[in-house]
Amino acid sequence: NMKSAGYGSPVEWHQDWAFYPHTNDDVLATGIYLDDCDLDNGPLMVLPGTHHGPTFDHHANGRFCGAMDPETCGLDFGKAVPLMGPAGSMTIHHARLVHGSALNRHNRQRRLLLHQCTADDTRPLMGVANFDEFNSRMVLGEPTIEPRVVPAPVRMPLPAADHQGSIYENQRSTGRRFFEAPVQLAVEHERVG
Repeated sequence: NMKSAGYGSPVEWHQDWAFYPHTNDDVLATGIYLDDCDLDNGPLMVLPGTHHGPTFDHHANGRFCGAMDPETCGLDFGKAVPLMGPAGSMTIHHARLVHGSALNRHNRQRRLLLHQCTADDTRPLMGVANFDEFNSRMVLGEPTIEPRVVPAPVRMPLPAADHQGSIYENQRSTGRRFFEAPVQLAVEHERVG
């Protein structure tokens, strides 16, 4: 997740789980800040405890968009906690945790290297395209063809986004936005200038 200095785009509120539900929710995201990160350059922000709740709708106009509607989800985003620290700091969050990040307003870039980790008996519900390649990424554990299936709130990311691709491309179709976008910022500067 790269945010260029001065205008790095926001990532709207979402749950990773909405992009890739699995047979169980033993799924974590780990992040390593490659740059110092503070409130000015778009830190990852999380809503504590939301990983125990529902999987929110990430659709707009009937298609997956990878973002929640901030006006209808019923969450208090004022309780969000920014995850900040010097370069090398690590973040860990559950795949069902609601999170997002604001525009980078600083003259420093903010790069966050993200990895997804799952238990060895967790499989994506959308399938595994190449079983050997999938198993080659296993760090610890044993490959299995018997995934553990545990009830968890799931919404499939279908039909696919109009702009299917990165999270930024998916979120182009988002109806209501929470975070200010770079285009909005440019328009405001033109009005003031």
